[in-house]
Amino acid sequence: MSNKFSIINFQKQVFNLVKKIPKGRVTTYKILAEKLDNKNLARAVGNALNKNPQLIKVPCHRVINSDGYIGGYKLGQAKKLKLLSKEGVIFKNNKIINFDLYKFYL
Repeated sequence: MSNKFSIINFQKQVFNLVKKIPKGRVTTYKILAEKLDNKNLARAVGNALNKNPQLIKVPCHRVINSDGYIGGYKLGQAKKLKLLSKEGVIFKNNKIINFDLYKFYL
C-alpha cells in the first residue's frame, strides 16, 4: 500500500510543479526531476504527466525534452505544438528556436 501512495504522492508533486510554469515558457523533464531531488527521475516525470487528468489546469504541454525538442504529449505532438505556439513559443522541425529564451527554471 505504501508503494502506491508514494507513486500518487510523486504525481501530485510533479503536477504542483508544472502548475508553476507560466504561459509562453517551458521546462524540461530533467529540470522537474532535479527539482524533485533526483535528475534520474526524468522518465518517471514523463510517465506521471502522461496520467495527468487535467491537461489545462496542469499544463504539461509546457514540459519538453532537454534538447529543446517537443517530446511526447497525451493528445499528440501536433496538439502540443499548437498549444505552445498559441502561447508564443516558436518552433522549427519540432524544436524550440532560441530554447534558452523560453526555458523556465523552478
